[in-house]
Amino acid sequence: MELREKVAGLTRAAVAPGAGPNQELYNGAGEGMSRAFELALTPAIIGGIGYLLDRWLGLLPVLTIVFFLVAMAGLMARMYFSYDARMKLHDSASPWASRPEPK
Repeated sequence: MELREKVAGLTRAAVAPGAGPNQELYNGAGEGMSRAFELALTPAIIGGIGYLLDRWLGLLPVLTIVFFLVAMAGLMARMYFSYDARMKLHDSASPWASRPEPK
């Protein structure tokens, strides 16, 4: 009975990736995939809106390029500031973080 319970526990841990010690690994892979889609689709969608406006206004490449570049700049700024905030949070929990001296 004891061996059967151990095998059942291992099977449950293998089926439910968030329940085991690899939870951070799975979260990182999912986060990376979502960022990859964000980097690919956001400029394409915004550039497509610029293209439609270009066709409507007769300015063909102008708004497509401008909208694409603005979307890329926004994505880069967003990723930079979110990375900076995560690193500050990570550093504040580290042993080398500056802490107020006890009185």
